[in-house]
Amino acid sequence: MSKGVGAAVELGTIGVLFLLAVFCTLFSLSKQPYDLVEVRFCPPSANGHNTPEQKKLDLEYCSVPRFILREEWDMRGLFGSRIPEREDVQFKRLLPTDNPNQHWALTGTAISLGAISLVIYTRNSLLQSKYYSWLEDIKTTNFELWQDKKSQRDLKTVATQLNTQFKADIYSAVDNQNRVEAGLISTERLVQQQQMQDNLGMTQYELIIAELRKKIAEERLGEAKADKEKQKVLGDKEQNSVFNSKSNKLELEEQYQWINKLLKLPFRVLSGEQGSGKSTLERLMIRLLKDDGWHIVIINPETNPAVWSGVQVLADADEINTFFEAFPQTIRDRQQQARRLGIDEDDYLDHIKDKSGLEGKVAIFLMESNTYEVHGVDADLWADLLKQSLTNIRKWGYTVCLTAHSDNQTSISSKLQGFSKLIDSSPRVDCIAKAGSNGEAISIGKALLKMKGVNDKNPVEVELYNYPKSKNFSSESVASPSVQTKQQSTVSNGDWHEEIKKWVSEVGRPSSVNVKAKWEELTGHRLNDEGLRELMKYLGL
Repeated sequence: MSKGVGAAVELGTIGVLFLLAVFCTLFSLSKQPYDLVEVRFCPPSANGHNTPEQKKLDLEYCSVPRFILREEWDMRGLFGSRIPEREDVQFKRLLPTDNPNQHWALTGTAISLGAISLVIYTRNSLLQSKYYSWLEDIKTTNFELWQDKKSQRDLKTVATQLNTQFKADIYSAVDNQNRVEAGLISTERLVQQQQMQDNLGMTQYELIIAELRKKIAEERLGEAKADKEKQKVLGDKEQNSVFNSKSNKLELEEQYQWINKLLKLPFRVLSGEQGSGKSTLERLMIRLLKDDGWHIVIINPETNPAVWSGVQVLADADEINTFFEAFPQTIRDRQQQARRLGIDEDDYLDHIKDKSGLEGKVAIFLMESNTYEVHGVDADLWADLLKQSLTNIRKWGYTVCLTAHSDNQTSISSKLQGFSKLIDSSPRVDCIAKAGSNGEAISIGKALLKMKGVNDKNPVEVELYNYPKSKNFSSESVASPSVQTKQQSTVSNGDWHEEIKKWVSEVGRPSSVNVKAKWEELTGHRLNDEGLRELMKYLGL
């Protein structure tokens, strides 16, 4: 469709719509837009209906039509009506609205005007798009024309310059020839001047080349410095990552060596406040010693023997007294046996390891030792055992671990006198991971420990629950530090995490309160909010 035909169609459409709007508007006009009622006022005569007086009244009044709204007529005689209900007012006829399609006509007018607006808007959008394209075409054409003219101007400028230089050279040659002929200058001098100019031009050219080469060298030097700095930064990052990995491995090795030194001691004291990690460290030592073939004896009058597995537990006061009474005689028997077999004291552990009919190595854990006398343990027997333990009993296959809230000798035994220096000089492990205000454990799986007499450095943070069972240390044998909830259990049928997982699978999805109570039931420790969140995350709740 050509531009002229399109404009004609658009103008024709607008004209038709305008005429339609005018027609609808005129059609909506009405002389009587409302329903009317024609009434007559016919007052009766006092002389009767068919009397001359009545006919005169009808002729004068009743023949004159009067019009009122239908709504008013329908309300005549009612409250608020302006037309009383009287006999002299008579209904003549109903005059309905003479244009019932008035609303449809007005709707047609509105639609026609809207269509005109739409056509004008569409036409304006098309014109804007067309004018934009037209302007872009003009700019493109003018740019191409400008480029062409510019190229022509440049060519003319170069031609002019060449022509000017050519003419200047000719004029210079003619001038030089005239000067030679006039004797003002010799030919040799002209050649010498020309040679000097050529050398000057070559020198200037070489200077420009040297400047460019200098800039190129500077750019390359900057790139080389940047590459060197980049390699240095990347090398530092790689070295740092390697150093960090070595440091992490070294830290684990130091922890393992720290625990190994603790296991090799014949006598050690574990002290610390409630919730600081004493019992957890004890369970770790018990597990590692069991793996090495030691016979474990746990003495704790406040424990339940049913919760321990694979160890000998003495909780009754009579059993403890019997063991304490027989302990010195057991040491003497082993000394005599070594003499009969001709074994040196230093070789006796190897003999026990070969199991030559003997009981083997024994590790005694004296837990809650400051409560023994309260539970009925004989004070003299208890003091004698401590005195024996402070001597070199390790040679005879025994090792003792004493646990108390305080390592003060009075709090441990009322009759342990004269041995204060021995206790003070013996290796002592301070568990200094303080508990919360309500006795809640600060963290799960870690303890801050310091060993006197073995390692006098700063306190070491030891992973107690994720520790390798094998004494052949390797980074693969250590659990990931992100796993914070596995710990050595005191239940009889496996680790606590296995028990609580089994319990969760049976219950379904227990609440955090129930999980906390179950954990405390299995381990004997309390959890703070952070530990509870870690435990819930570990259980997938």
